[in-house]
Amino acid sequence: MANKSNKKHLKRGASSVFHGLVRKGSKWLKKPSPGKHALKESISLGSLLTEKLGLAENKKQAKILANHDNILIDGAIVKDLKQPVGLMDVLSIPKLGKNYRVTANKGTIKLVEITAAEAKTKYCKITGKKIIKKGKIQLNLHDSRNYLIEKEEDKFKVGDTLILSIPKQELKGVLKLEKNANCFIYRGRHSGETGKLEEIQEKAGSKESDAKIKTKDGEIITLKSYLFVIDDKFK
Repeated sequence: MANKSNKKHLKRGASSVFHGLVRKGSKWLKKPSPGKHALKESISLGSLLTEKLGLAENKKQAKILANHDNILIDGAIVKDLKQPVGLMDVLSIPKLGKNYRVTANKGTIKLVEITAAEAKTKYCKITGKKIIKKGKIQLNLHDSRNYLIEKEEDKFKVGDTLILSIPKQELKGVLKLEKNANCFIYRGRHSGETGKLEEIQEKAGSKESDAKIKTKDGEIITLKSYLFVIDDKFK
């Protein structure tokens, strides 16, 4: 008898809007495994292959595709269809010559096709930092990975973006969260919009700071925490 709670699956109608799935067909969607992205901001690899890319019609076809070393996420081969895929992950299918960056638009997942050269780097937002053993500093990144630096190398702040090579995780650059920075908004009602940071508006107490962004259509206000600093190469 099937598990009534169906903890391995999500109801299609109740799936996060970040999935951006077509709500039809089977009642259940494959639930992502616990991993580097929050459940509400991730989608399982299996659902991505069947629902978003249309590369497989069902779980069996998706499994065949993955089992033949056809799928890479952030430069590493992935065979587990429950692997969570989320913001800024790089999905590559070498045998098809296809590469995608995972972004967001109006709260739904969006796959942007990129070149093979662009697929060699990943944007990672710094969400926290702390001093660990031997005086090293650990930078906590948005996809749950950590990046270690020496104390004397510390020029990073929470909100900055690291550009890392994948899968080796070599630092290729840093994008500072500062005035005139190019920013991508990945949450809220302005999700998917880009623009230049004009001002951070600090608030008293524990309230989140606002950010004023100048877009091609005018100025908008969003939360500072919704910003992801990008460069001119970002699509």
